[in-house]
Amino acid sequence: MRTPTRSLPEGYRPTKEINLFKDRALALGLNIAAIILFLVIFGLLGVLVNRVRPGLLGDTLDIVIGPGLLLSLLKIVALAAGVILLHELVHGLFFWLFTGSRPAFGLRLAYAYAAAPDWYIPRAIYRVIGLAPLVLIGAACLLLLAVAPAGWILPLALALSLNTSGAVGDLLIIAVVNRSAPGCLVNDRGEGVIIYEPDLGG
Repeated sequence: MRTPTRSLPEGYRPTKEINLFKDRALALGLNIAAIILFLVIFGLLGVLVNRVRPGLLGDTLDIVIGPGLLLSLLKIVALAAGVILLHELVHGLFFWLFTGSRPAFGLRLAYAYAAAPDWYIPRAIYRVIGLAPLVLIGAACLLLLAVAPAGWILPLALALSLNTSGAVGDLLIIAVVNRSAPGCLVNDRGEGVIIYEPDLGG
C-alpha cells in the first residue's frame, strides 16, 4: 500500500493505539517533556542569537521588559495561540495534499488537532505529514532570526521554541510508526491514532 485509502485492506488489524485522552499518564509525561524541551530550545536560541548577532538580545529584552510588560505578555499569549493554529494548519495542508479531501480540525482545552479520520495512511506518507510543521515552521523561524530586527527576535524565538516543544506528540507517534511493520497504515482521528498492520500469521 503506497497511497492513502478510505478502505482498510483485507488482512489488516489494529495493533497499536495512541490516545492522550485515554492515557492520562502518557499525556502528563508528554506535557512535562514539552515544557523541558521548550526551556532547552529557548535557552539554546538565546546563546545562538548572542553569538550570531552580538548585542541584539539585550536590545530585545529592553523592548519587552518595561512599561509595556503587560502588553508584551498579552502578545506572547496571542503568539502561542497563533503558533498552535499554524502548526495544525500545516498538518491539515499536508493531509489535504495527500488525501485530496478536507481534513478535520478540533480543539479541546489547550489541545488542538488536525486529522484525517476517514483515511488509512501509509507509513512513509504519514512521516511527512507528522513532521511537516516541525521542519517547515522551524526552518522559517531560524532563517528569520538571522535577519529580523530586534523587536522580532523574542517572538521568533518563542515561536520556534513553542512549535518544537509542541511537536513532542508528533515525534512520539512517528517513533511508534517507525517501529511498526513497513506496510502499516495509520488512521489519525485527531483525538487518537490507530496503527494497522498486516496479519502475517495467516
